[in-house]
Amino acid sequence: NGYVYGRGALDDKFDVSMIVTVLAKLKREGWKPGRDVVLALSGDEETLQQTARKFAGDLKDAELVLNGDAGGGQLSEDGKPEFYALQAAEKTYADFQVTLSDPGGHSSRPSPTNPIYRMARDLDRLAAYKFPAMRSEITMAAFKATAKDKPGPLGDALRRYVANPDDQAAIETLSADRDMVGQLRTTCVATMINGGHATNALPQKVTANVNCRIFPGTPSEEVRKTLVKVLDDPTATVERQNDGAIDAGPSPLRPDVLAAVTKAVHARYPGLPVLPAMSAGATDSMFFRALGVPAYGVAGVFMKSSDDFAHGLNERVPVASIDGALAQWESILKDLAK
Repeated sequence: NGYVYGRGALDDKFDVSMIVTVLAKLKREGWKPGRDVVLALSGDEETLQQTARKFAGDLKDAELVLNGDAGGGQLSEDGKPEFYALQAAEKTYADFQVTLSDPGGHSSRPSPTNPIYRMARDLDRLAAYKFPAMRSEITMAAFKATAKDKPGPLGDALRRYVANPDDQAAIETLSADRDMVGQLRTTCVATMINGGHATNALPQKVTANVNCRIFPGTPSEEVRKTLVKVLDDPTATVERQNDGAIDAGPSPLRPDVLAAVTKAVHARYPGLPVLPAMSAGATDSMFFRALGVPAYGVAGVFMKSSDDFAHGLNERVPVASIDGALAQWESILKDLAK
């Protein structure tokens, strides 16, 4: 029915396939770039991303990075192109483990210090907390461009926010939208919990994983300290886990990159808005940005939000996006590697 299904079909085997295909074609045709073009494919995004970390060290003198694992085009639910997102920043990924301990004992002698109940209260405080709204050159540029034609209450909120970024009512409306919430602030959410050792014993230890996506420019250690304050439990420890991520700032909005991407996108959809974007999720670009190498997400896929099942067992990508993606990658590579 017009889709390729499979784990990783979208994220990120689609653009890997596009890039490899285009480079093979250009090589067959005898293309002579004006600078080296290095293809680097990593395969451990969902573990500790050590491949990308090594790539960044090996390629620390690169002029720039084009990343197929970010950016891309947005289609409306009726299939019309809405905009193209050029990713120039991403949130820092960070996992924090919250740990509570207790002497435990027999379940017939309940204790007021039961760590399961304490953890529940701590996580309730976390669930009720919202980090302050933040903005950057990149997010404001994206909001301004999106606000122009967005219909309904969400569009009204966008326009009010652009006019006054301190409009709390507008921020609340945007925060309730799944596509907007990650653009406004640091977010932290409990994703796993583990505790107890027997059905007939009081628990001696409970842990919870809190996953944070941190607004660029905010040190992850500051977020850890905020979690300590929010949990408000002196018996809890909050420790950063070995999640493979590092703190990294945004890339500059280089005119040559913006021009090359805009040209390629407009060849597919003339006049379509090309917006600077910040990813709410993490990519390999952070390792390059941390070393001062500008990196840009320029994925070739165009799709609807309702088709995005990345990391899911029902992951899929539209076949209709393939030809345009191939042409887009060829155009960008030729323009930036002259």
